[in-house]
Amino acid sequence: MMELSDFSARIIQLIPEEIINYVAENQSQLKLMFINLEVDALSIEQCSTVLLRLSSLDLVKDQRETGEMQFLYKELGLFFKKANKQGHVENCAGELSTNIFKNRLIAWLHHKHYTNARSHIGLFENYLEKLSLAITDGEEDYENDVLRDLHTYYEETSELLEEHGQQDFLQQFQELFDNNDLIERHKVLDCYQINKHQFTTEVVIIEEREKIYEPSVFTAALFEAKFLNYVKDHHRTIWYEILLGYDAQTIRKKIINFGQAHFDKTYEHLSANDIVKLYSYFNMRKHYFSTLYLLERFDLIHRYHNVNGRIKFIDIGCGPATSGIALVDHLNTKHAGVVSFDYFGVDFYNSMREEAEYMMNNDVYVNENSTFYMERLGHLNYDDLDDANSIFVNTCYLFASDSLDEEELARDVMNVRKAKEETPLYILYQNTTEVVKNEKYNSFKTYLGEFNVVFSAKCRIFYNTKRNSYNSPTLENVNFEILEIV
Repeated sequence: MMELSDFSARIIQLIPEEIINYVAENQSQLKLMFINLEVDALSIEQCSTVLLRLSSLDLVKDQRETGEMQFLYKELGLFFKKANKQGHVENCAGELSTNIFKNRLIAWLHHKHYTNARSHIGLFENYLEKLSLAITDGEEDYENDVLRDLHTYYEETSELLEEHGQQDFLQQFQELFDNNDLIERHKVLDCYQINKHQFTTEVVIIEEREKIYEPSVFTAALFEAKFLNYVKDHHRTIWYEILLGYDAQTIRKKIINFGQAHFDKTYEHLSANDIVKLYSYFNMRKHYFSTLYLLERFDLIHRYHNVNGRIKFIDIGCGPATSGIALVDHLNTKHAGVVSFDYFGVDFYNSMREEAEYMMNNDVYVNENSTFYMERLGHLNYDDLDDANSIFVNTCYLFASDSLDEEELARDVMNVRKAKEETPLYILYQNTTEVVKNEKYNSFKTYLGEFNVVFSAKCRIFYNTKRNSYNSPTLENVNFEILEIV
């Protein structure tokens, strides 16, 4: 990873065109560098040196608005925001073109300029309006980051008012976050109320972050062809604010119900397939990246590819084959060629199974009687396991479902174990870090036979949904576990 000291020393020697070329050539390394920067005196000094150098260059408009220069101003601005350096943030925000990052910095500066407790009460709605402009630009979605900003504001201001003994203002301030009228008017506050649990859940980082995930050439083209173009080009879409006739909050909350909708039902003018496309737009890519992370950490799985026997990948709650596509991509990257394994897509909803079949029909996956789709694992034909060299039971956010019968699922998994007693069998688990959403998984494990915990961790996954993006990565906190069923 690039060191900030080396970057700072290099920048002060370069002219504008050289800086632009340098950033273009080292984009990935620079993104990782900024992600891992600690807020300390030395980092602040070195970043200040870089900003001072950029300010001294007297850039012309065409130079300042290049993706490379905008990237530097954005990353520096976000770093100085963490460091609480308001003057530096104002400098960076002033150099940014109008975009979601500029809006995010402006929203932060808005409340940092408050001079008394009353401002936190009287100007709260103004702050929400500014913060709402920083959620998405149609390509990347930073809702989670914006909600974190709102939560940080809540915590810091509550602590400040508490320290100054201003209990009346503290109560008024905290009540604003639960005000039904404000929640109705401001979708960002509504979304915060729904998701605030994740900001109080402890996240354990078990190792250094080594990469920012982005689609491969294969998956970037696949996502465009299979659902992105459908959503973008739909006659009811006003890109990127209205998708198939609805705003993002309505889609998340009422149509896909945060991934828990009845996907075989229609909604007003939307068909079941339309709803599945919207689900793919909002959820598929982030779950694809988290699955890639797990597959990369679990180095064993690719060793069963292109050897005697076949991988049996049983994807419970498969949705649009999100994890199946991640495995295709992972094996393609590892082995540099077409991919072949047996894919079992298990999902209660026919619309999801149809979409999974549609996704698995692609140029990289060799689909020759190697895909099987069913409503529940109990419908599995065990003869289809005969040539297994390994079995992986994948559960990607499955246990967040309120309707899941975890005891029945455990029985079905143990039946697979008994059908192929000598074949390695692993359960791959990932879910939100919210404690209540993991309760069914913990219950599920009590119904299993003997198992070993191979891997267990709460991790942070950074990703961009576009290739070669200069945008800051989105963060997803994920609970992972791998069980070996013995």
